[in-house]
Amino acid sequence: MKLSKLFTSMNTFKKCILLILLSTTISKAEINIKIYYEQSENGYYIYADNQEFCPVSIKINFTTTNLNINGGNNKVYVVNSQTKKQLLTSLSVTEHGKPYKFSYQTTFNYGDYYNTTYDENFIYDLPFKKSEKFSVLQGYNGTFSHQNENSLDFSMPIGTELFAIREGIVIKVIDNNNRNCATKDCAKYNNTIIIYHSDGTFAEYTHLKQKGAIVKVGDQITKGQIIGYSGNVGWSSVAHLHLVIFKQGLENRETLKTKFKIENGDKNEFLIEKKEYSKIY
Repeated sequence: MKLSKLFTSMNTFKKCILLILLSTTISKAEINIKIYYEQSENGYYIYADNQEFCPVSIKINFTTTNLNINGGNNKVYVVNSQTKKQLLTSLSVTEHGKPYKFSYQTTFNYGDYYNTTYDENFIYDLPFKKSEKFSVLQGYNGTFSHQNENSLDFSMPIGTELFAIREGIVIKVIDNNNRNCATKDCAKYNNTIIIYHSDGTFAEYTHLKQKGAIVKVGDQITKGQIIGYSGNVGWSSVAHLHLVIFKQGLENRETLKTKFKIENGDKNEFLIEKKEYSKIY
């Protein structure tokens, strides 16, 4: 999503503009970013506050009159998690004594835009309790709803305990919905937990039952910790867990194939559709 604002030299006092930014990529979730400026003797300083528990990347396209953009235009800035008044850039007057103004458009999303690598060798835990076993209802690039997406559906009864497949920090929790249907129209009702990992990837656990999350935003999660209960809510016609690991870009996410420990933990593999997996570790 793109937002634009206009500022002119007639504003002679410091101002703060609060933008509640909407992500068009991650379930249209609100991202808690505040972008603002302060007027200087020679132009403006552009700052950002990030209340999220992961970095947020923002691309800014400025339109200026009689102002120079420090570092150039259409640059992507990464705002660190839980940060206040991080300086993004500055605008300086080119010809003194002449009017000056600026406007801008932004594109933004979770994650560090410049982090292009991740731990491809990490072995994930299965997302259910020790001594249990479940089948993969739909696998990577599945024909029903996983076309061009590396995600997994585990067939499991409503209320099954869900466990973190990797350590990280919770950045998003939605569990207030109770509607479901078999079409994409119901995706807006998905109950979900998203956890941010140390290598910049995310794990999304979806279709939890109503009030099925037992973690909250900001919680530090350990691998194997219980985080909630499965359900049949949102874009779903049968009880299951939808699990996807991804890297987030400004516009789109890159979903990732990952290996999981199976059986007693001595073996690992890419999970296969219609196959049943047990967890004895």
